[in-house]
Amino acid sequence: MQRGFLAGAVGGVVAMAAGGVVLTCLLAGKDVQHTTIDTYSRALYVKVDGHPAVARTILQSRIEGWYHPLPWVGKDIAEVSCPAHLKAVPGATETCTARAGSERVSIPVRVTRVEGDPATPRVTWKFER
Repeated sequence: MQRGFLAGAVGGVVAMAAGGVVLTCLLAGKDVQHTTIDTYSRALYVKVDGHPAVARTILQSRIEGWYHPLPWVGKDIAEVSCPAHLKAVPGATETCTARAGSERVSIPVRVTRVEGDPATPRVTWKFER
C-alpha cells in the first residue's frame, strides 16, 4: 500500500512539473515586450530623417534587461547591438542582434504607437523573442 501511494505521489509531482514546464514554454513563446518612452528628455532625444527617434542605446538596454523575464525559459543574451535609432513613426522597424552563447540572434523591433506632440512624442515599441 505504501508503494502505491509513493508511486502515485511521485507520478503526480512529475505530471504537475511537466505541465508547468509546457505551460511556461507556451506562454514565453507568445511573450512580446512592450515599452513606452518620452523622446523629449535630452538623454533620449535623437532624430532620424527629421523625425524624433528612440536612441539605439535605449533599445539595447531595454532588450538586454527584458529579453528573458523567466530565467528558466529562453535564451540568455548579452552584447545587444542595434545598428540605428528607431524612428518614432508607427510601423517603423529595426533589427537588433545579440549574442546567445556562441551564436548571434536577431531581435526584431517595431514601433506600435506614437502619441502626443509630433516634435516630442511618446513612443511605444516592442521586440519579439
